[in-house]
Amino acid sequence: MLKVDKLCKSFGQTQVLREVSFSMEKGSCLAIIGSSGSGKTTLLRCLNFLEQPDSGTITLAGDTLFDGALRQKTTEKETRKKRLHFGLVFQNFNLFPQYTALQNVTLAPTLLEKGRDKNEICEMGMRLLKQVGLENRMDNYPHQLSGGQQQRVAIARALALEPDILCFDEPTSALDPELTGEVLKVIRSLRQQNMTMIVVTHEIRFAREVADYVIFMDDGVIVEEGTPQQVIDAPRQERTVRFLERYME
Repeated sequence: MLKVDKLCKSFGQTQVLREVSFSMEKGSCLAIIGSSGSGKTTLLRCLNFLEQPDSGTITLAGDTLFDGALRQKTTEKETRKKRLHFGLVFQNFNLFPQYTALQNVTLAPTLLEKGRDKNEICEMGMRLLKQVGLENRMDNYPHQLSGGQQQRVAIARALALEPDILCFDEPTSALDPELTGEVLKVIRSLRQQNMTMIVVTHEIRFAREVADYVIFMDDGVIVEEGTPQQVIDAPRQERTVRFLERYME
């Protein structure tokens, strides 16, 4: 489904990603763990074309979305088209405060698919909000919702564009502990539906539970990768061991 090969990204003199390579199958869930500053969020932003990688390749379902060797400039229209392959759920929700939950979910499909029936888009938005447990909150504005509810609206919004891969960037980091569970429950349900997902998370136990494959990053490189049982339960690299020990403490 997705193949990333030797992806590099620098900001000025700071190299944030150093030849990152991995692949994943359709319907699988990849968890990326690591300390702050290890390059996890930058990797997601490169996959979503919110940042332009310096080199490497990104291939999705056999189509090359990025090839740093070609050095070709892409138009904003082409970049937006590439972004549609990936849905991104941010740490801090990023909902539009002037729109209701339903309007937040339906805004992008309405703008991008101008020929589509508005009633059909509205029904789709209602279905997605029901899927994340917010059928009674469709007309609420973001300030009327808890953090967990706002994040669930953000998940529904990402699903509205029917992405090939749904990406989460620390989806519970801005939430109070008692609200974390309701968001993780939604992600678990998507996992059961075989949604292809990449989850950057600090919830190590959750990563062990839902992921098919785990990557541990440190200082812009993949230090260790494998099944949750290999990486989390029986890490081989000293850096992975130290990270997990700090987390447990």
